[in-house]
Amino acid sequence: MSSTKKLLFNLSIGASLLGGTVLAEENSGWYATGSIGASQITDLEYVNSTDVITFDSGLGLDLGFGYDFGSTRVEGTWSRGQSPGGTDKGTVFTTDSTIDSLLVSALYDFRSSKQWSPFVGLSLGSTRIEHANLDDTGFSYGLALGISYKTSDTTEVFFKSTAIITPELETTSWKITNGSYGNGTIGVRFLF
Repeated sequence: MSSTKKLLFNLSIGASLLGGTVLAEENSGWYATGSIGASQITDLEYVNSTDVITFDSGLGLDLGFGYDFGSTRVEGTWSRGQSPGGTDKGTVFTTDSTIDSLLVSALYDFRSSKQWSPFVGLSLGSTRIEHANLDDTGFSYGLALGISYKTSDTTEVFFKSTAIITPELETTSWKITNGSYGNGTIGVRFLF
Protein backbone atom coordinates (compact mmCIF):
# COMPACT_ATOMS: atom_id res chain seq x y z
CA MET A 1 0.00 0.00 0.00
CA SER A 2 2.80 2.43 0.87
CA SER A 3 4.53 1.73 -2.46
CA THR A 4 1.29 2.67 -4.29
CA LYS A 5 1.04 5.92 -2.33
CA LYS A 6 4.69 6.66 -3.07
CA LEU A 7 4.18 5.97 -6.79
CA LEU A 8 1.11 8.22 -6.98
CA PHE A 9 2.93 10.97 -5.07
CA ASN A 10 5.94 10.75 -7.40
CA LEU A 11 3.68 10.80 -10.49
CA SER A 12 1.96 13.95 -9.18
CA ILE A 13 5.27 15.68 -8.46
CA GLY A 14 6.69 14.68 -11.84
CA ALA A 15 3.60 15.90 -13.68
CA SER A 16 3.73 19.24 -11.87
CA LEU A 17 7.39 19.72 -12.80
CA LEU A 18 6.71 18.94 -16.47
CA GLY A 19 3.72 21.23 -16.73
CA GLY A 20 5.28 24.58 -15.88
CA THR A 21 3.52 27.42 -14.10
CA VAL A 22 -0.20 27.60 -13.53
CA LEU A 23 -2.20 30.81 -13.60
CA ALA A 24 -5.11 31.08 -11.16
CA GLU A 25 -7.90 31.30 -13.70
CA GLU A 26 -10.60 29.07 -15.07
CA ASN A 27 -9.77 27.35 -18.33
CA SER A 28 -12.26 27.00 -21.13
CA GLY A 29 -12.24 25.34 -24.53
CA TRP A 30 -12.00 21.91 -26.16
CA TYR A 31 -9.97 19.14 -24.56
CA ALA A 32 -8.93 15.51 -25.00
CA THR A 33 -8.90 13.11 -22.07
CA GLY A 34 -7.70 9.62 -21.32
CA SER A 35 -7.15 7.47 -18.26
CA ILE A 36 -6.08 3.95 -17.32
CA GLY A 37 -6.33 1.85 -14.16
CA ALA A 38 -8.32 -1.01 -12.66
CA SER A 39 -11.86 -2.28 -13.27
CA GLN A 40 -14.33 -4.57 -11.50
CA ILE A 41 -17.37 -6.09 -13.25
CA THR A 42 -20.26 -7.10 -10.97
CA ASP A 43 -21.72 -10.62 -10.95
CA LEU A 44 -24.03 -11.83 -13.73
CA GLU A 45 -27.07 -13.95 -12.86
CA TYR A 46 -28.31 -16.81 -15.02
CA VAL A 47 -31.94 -16.73 -16.13
CA ASN A 48 -34.19 -18.82 -13.79
CA SER A 49 -31.24 -19.94 -11.66
CA THR A 50 -29.32 -18.99 -8.54
CA ASP A 51 -25.99 -19.54 -10.35
CA VAL A 52 -23.84 -16.50 -11.02
CA ILE A 53 -20.77 -15.54 -13.00
CA THR A 54 -18.15 -13.70 -10.95
CA PHE A 55 -15.32 -11.73 -12.52
CA ASP A 56 -11.71 -11.06 -11.56
CA SER A 57 -10.49 -7.47 -11.42
CA GLY A 58 -8.99 -6.26 -14.67
CA LEU A 59 -8.06 -3.29 -16.80
CA GLY A 60 -10.18 -0.12 -16.84
CA LEU A 61 -9.69 2.78 -19.23
CA ASP A 62 -11.42 5.60 -21.05
CA LEU A 63 -10.76 8.00 -23.92
CA GLY A 64 -12.75 11.06 -24.92
CA PHE A 65 -13.19 14.65 -25.97
CA GLY A 66 -14.98 17.43 -24.21
CA TYR A 67 -15.61 21.12 -23.79
CA ASP A 68 -14.65 23.02 -20.62
CA PHE A 69 -16.94 25.98 -19.82
CA GLY A 70 -14.98 26.93 -16.67
CA SER A 71 -16.51 25.16 -13.68
CA THR A 72 -18.68 22.92 -15.86
CA ARG A 73 -17.53 20.39 -18.47
CA VAL A 74 -19.35 18.25 -21.03
CA GLU A 75 -17.57 15.26 -22.53
CA GLY A 76 -18.14 12.22 -24.68
CA THR A 77 -16.12 9.13 -23.77
CA TRP A 78 -15.57 5.52 -24.59
CA SER A 79 -15.08 3.60 -21.35
CA ARG A 80 -13.97 -0.03 -21.01
CA GLY A 81 -14.05 -2.47 -18.13
CA GLN A 82 -12.23 -5.75 -18.73
CA SER A 83 -11.80 -8.98 -16.77
CA PRO A 84 -9.19 -11.65 -17.57
CA GLY A 85 -11.25 -14.44 -16.00
CA GLY A 86 -13.47 -15.47 -13.13
CA THR A 87 -15.84 -18.23 -12.02
CA ASP A 88 -18.88 -19.48 -13.96
CA LYS A 89 -21.17 -21.91 -12.06
CA GLY A 90 -18.21 -22.85 -9.86
CA THR A 91 -15.86 -23.46 -12.81
CA VAL A 92 -12.86 -21.16 -13.25
CA PHE A 93 -12.51 -19.54 -16.70
CA THR A 94 -9.62 -17.53 -18.16
CA THR A 95 -11.22 -15.87 -21.18
CA ASP A 96 -11.50 -12.09 -21.44
CA SER A 97 -14.84 -10.46 -20.72
CA THR A 98 -15.36 -6.83 -21.71
CA ILE A 99 -17.85 -4.07 -21.09
CA ASP A 100 -17.72 -1.06 -23.42
CA SER A 101 -19.72 2.11 -22.81
CA LEU A 102 -20.24 5.17 -25.00
CA LEU A 103 -21.17 7.99 -22.63
CA VAL A 104 -22.07 11.67 -22.61
CA SER A 105 -21.18 13.23 -19.26
CA ALA A 106 -21.75 16.54 -17.47
CA LEU A 107 -19.08 17.29 -14.87
CA TYR A 108 -18.67 20.01 -12.26
CA ASP A 109 -15.25 21.18 -11.01
CA PHE A 110 -15.63 22.57 -7.48
CA ARG A 111 -12.43 24.67 -7.54
CA SER A 112 -11.72 25.05 -11.25
CA SER A 113 -9.49 28.12 -10.80
CA LYS A 114 -7.23 26.34 -8.25
CA GLN A 115 -4.41 23.83 -8.78
CA TRP A 116 -6.32 21.05 -6.96
CA SER A 117 -9.99 20.63 -7.87
CA PRO A 118 -12.40 17.87 -6.83
CA PHE A 119 -15.05 17.04 -9.43
CA VAL A 120 -18.27 15.08 -9.81
CA GLY A 121 -20.10 13.99 -12.94
CA LEU A 122 -23.23 12.26 -14.23
CA SER A 123 -23.27 10.14 -17.40
CA LEU A 124 -25.83 8.69 -19.82
CA GLY A 125 -25.12 6.33 -22.69
CA SER A 126 -25.06 2.84 -24.11
CA THR A 127 -23.20 -0.19 -22.73
CA ARG A 128 -22.27 -3.45 -24.44
CA ILE A 129 -21.08 -6.57 -22.59
CA GLU A 130 -19.25 -9.49 -24.22
CA HIS A 131 -18.74 -12.74 -22.33
CA ALA A 132 -18.36 -16.35 -23.53
CA ASN A 133 -19.38 -15.53 -27.13
CA LEU A 134 -22.60 -13.89 -25.88
CA ASP A 135 -23.29 -10.16 -25.95
CA ASP A 136 -26.00 -7.56 -25.47
CA THR A 137 -26.27 -3.77 -25.51
CA GLY A 138 -28.44 -1.53 -23.34
CA PHE A 139 -29.01 1.92 -21.87
CA SER A 140 -26.69 2.92 -19.03
CA TYR A 141 -26.06 5.74 -16.58
CA GLY A 142 -23.22 6.52 -14.24
CA LEU A 143 -21.48 8.63 -11.64
CA ALA A 144 -17.88 9.84 -11.55
CA LEU A 145 -15.94 11.30 -8.63
CA GLY A 146 -12.38 12.52 -8.72
CA ILE A 147 -9.74 15.12 -8.13
CA SER A 148 -7.62 16.90 -10.72
CA TYR A 149 -4.30 18.72 -10.47
CA LYS A 150 -3.37 21.47 -12.94
CA THR A 151 0.20 20.98 -14.10
CA SER A 152 -0.08 23.93 -16.54
CA ASP A 153 -2.72 26.15 -18.11
CA THR A 154 -3.45 23.42 -20.68
CA THR A 155 -2.81 20.15 -18.81
CA GLU A 156 -4.41 18.42 -15.81
CA VAL A 157 -3.62 15.07 -14.19
CA PHE A 158 -6.54 13.42 -12.41
CA PHE A 159 -7.61 10.45 -10.31
CA LYS A 160 -11.15 9.26 -11.02
CA SER A 161 -13.60 6.63 -9.78
CA THR A 162 -16.45 5.80 -12.16
CA ALA A 163 -19.48 3.54 -11.68
CA ILE A 164 -21.63 2.62 -14.70
CA ILE A 165 -25.02 0.93 -14.18
CA THR A 166 -26.99 -0.85 -16.89
CA PRO A 167 -30.61 -1.51 -15.78
CA GLU A 168 -31.13 -4.55 -18.01
CA LEU A 169 -29.16 -6.79 -20.38
CA GLU A 170 -30.20 -10.28 -21.39
CA THR A 171 -29.12 -13.17 -23.64
CA THR A 172 -30.41 -16.72 -23.91
CA SER A 173 -28.11 -17.81 -21.03
CA TRP A 174 -27.87 -14.92 -18.57
CA LYS A 175 -29.65 -11.83 -17.41
CA ILE A 176 -28.31 -8.66 -15.84
CA THR A 177 -30.58 -6.52 -13.71
CA ASN A 178 -28.92 -3.32 -12.51
CA GLY A 179 -25.54 -4.74 -13.50
CA SER A 180 -22.56 -2.47 -13.12
CA TYR A 181 -18.86 -2.07 -13.40
CA GLY A 182 -16.49 0.37 -11.81
CA ASN A 183 -13.19 1.86 -12.93
CA GLY A 184 -10.55 3.49 -10.77
CA THR A 185 -8.12 5.35 -13.02
CA ILE A 186 -5.37 7.96 -13.30
CA GLY A 187 -5.45 10.13 -16.37
CA VAL A 188 -4.64 13.36 -18.14
CA ARG A 189 -6.69 16.12 -19.76
CA PHE A 190 -5.17 18.31 -22.53
CA LEU A 191 -6.89 21.62 -23.30
CA PHE A 192 -6.48 22.74 -26.96
